[in-house]
Amino acid sequence: MRRDWYKPLVALMWLALPVTAANYWRAWDQLPQRMAVHFDANWQPNGYTSREGALMLGLGIMAVMLVLFTVATLIARAMKPSASWPVLVVAYVVMGFCWFGNRSIVDFNLNPQPARSQLMGRKSSQFSVLSSQFRTK
Repeated sequence: MRRDWYKPLVALMWLALPVTAANYWRAWDQLPQRMAVHFDANWQPNGYTSREGALMLGLGIMAVMLVLFTVATLIARAMKPSASWPVLVVAYVVMGFCWFGNRSIVDFNLNPQPARSQLMGRKSSQFSVLSSQFRTK
């Protein structure tokens, strides 16, 4: 008897949702009321929401992705079985990134970085350039 692991692996993908919810639940009391949920290219927060908003955003994105990937993987299995395993691998990789993103948002907000102003960074770097020019003369 040959066991087909494909459908159980598709169902296993759904564990990402309760694992993410448990991560938020575990840290809920330590999370700040205003959470950073979006970051610029330098990993500085530039988008904020409430704890509840962060939870709903994270779980909502994961739920939509899980529904899309479940449908896509099952359709791929029915229409072209040879392509179904690569589709499942892509689904797991993308869901892994979503899970990691949610986990990183919780971790970042549990250990916030000191506030930094971009204007202060520019002025101080311009000042250091000017002061180094005066020291060389």
